[in-house]
Amino acid sequence: MNKKFFCLSLLLIAVVQSVMFLLDHHPMFFFGDSASYLWTAITGSIPSDRSFIYGYFIRIASFFTRSLASVVAAQTFLTIITCFISVYLLIRYFNVRPWLALSTGLLMGIEPLQLLYTRYVMTETLALFLFVFYVWIVLQYSEDMRIRWLVMLQMLAIMMIGVRFAFIPLVWIGALAVPMIAIPRIAEKEKSSRKKIISVAAHVFVSVAVLFALTSAYKHVYGYLLHKPPAYSLDSGFFAVSFVTPIIAPEDFENINLGKQVFTDLAFSVQDRRARSAHRWMEGGLVSRLNELEPDRVNANQIAQDAAMHAVIHKPLAFLKLGWHTFADYFDKGYLKSALETELGNRRLEPEFLNFIKERYNYRSGQSSALDLMTITGRYFLRAGHWIQFLLFLPLVWGLFFVIVQNADQRKKAAMMGLFSLVLVGVALFLVERPTPRFLHIPAWLACLAAA
Repeated sequence: MNKKFFCLSLLLIAVVQSVMFLLDHHPMFFFGDSASYLWTAITGSIPSDRSFIYGYFIRIASFFTRSLASVVAAQTFLTIITCFISVYLLIRYFNVRPWLALSTGLLMGIEPLQLLYTRYVMTETLALFLFVFYVWIVLQYSEDMRIRWLVMLQMLAIMMIGVRFAFIPLVWIGALAVPMIAIPRIAEKEKSSRKKIISVAAHVFVSVAVLFALTSAYKHVYGYLLHKPPAYSLDSGFFAVSFVTPIIAPEDFENINLGKQVFTDLAFSVQDRRARSAHRWMEGGLVSRLNELEPDRVNANQIAQDAAMHAVIHKPLAFLKLGWHTFADYFDKGYLKSALETELGNRRLEPEFLNFIKERYNYRSGQSSALDLMTITGRYFLRAGHWIQFLLFLPLVWGLFFVIVQNADQRKKAAMMGLFSLVLVGVALFLVERPTPRFLHIPAWLACLAAA
């Protein structure tokens, strides 16, 4: 491949991103996630419900400058690398023409979600950076089916989980699905049926076993740091029960009497799907009520998780209907506008937090929320409603490619990208409390890939 072309690509991408950085390098916040990450960066404390790795990323990025602008600069650098690698992947694995691959790489850098979250003290940019490498290994494995690539894939998967828990469904499904793309090649290579089965089983076993070992180690380390039992997150059950609040009932609790008490004197309707966030975070909500009845937070979280799982398993159609309603909410113009404003950040900085970042990070701006400031990237994001809606149909786009592409190798790759899109969009619809555009951040990158 032409080295001059790739040098030019890197230069152009860097210039575009540098210009955007100069136009808008104001650090932005989403509460309370950003506050949690900053607290980890300053104190080293481990949050019970969010990534702690990102907090250390902030610490490293701002170590010399003591400025959050350097975090934005570091994330801009990650965006440059992400876009550049995307150009390479399109040319190397999808046979896209160089000029079209470069155009797509530039487009990725100015896509509304990508452009916005590069400026936020949030995990999105780092998460996408890792995901692009994950896709790179998947594509490499699709052509060179060696077990070492599966081992590398799962090592990267645990890093992704450490940055963002929303990757958990994707990496586990990927651990099973990625080795399956080796079946046709193994079928050609091995002559006897017995050897074919053994080879496929070996790939699947290594993939799943390595991920299981790494996730087990991660959970033990996480629990050790918090002096709690092993877990991905100590609040996963509280999130789960809030996701499915409209379909949960006292009978879903192992202790039905406790379930009845939990549903007594709630401040919000359990049938209102748009009140799910209130049930997770506010006093008088279902989670708050459960914590009152069960003071041991670890036990309360487990009770919530078991109840949520029971509701999903025994009411699958109601669960699917709930996801459908979340999908429909994205097409409610007023509600989507509200969701975009919430994601942009419509909460003003509290005096305590403002003093905290002024002292620690020399933050010179006032209390204004991101919605108050209305930066260039913020205004751009608020006009991206139709783009957000389109991303919900991304699995169908990759599915269409799978049907119409004749080349078997390209169909295999389209199938994997389609599966990743389906899982990520599924997470955005079923594992959230409300329409949350930032959960479509990575699907937006996959959409640019599909466009090329």
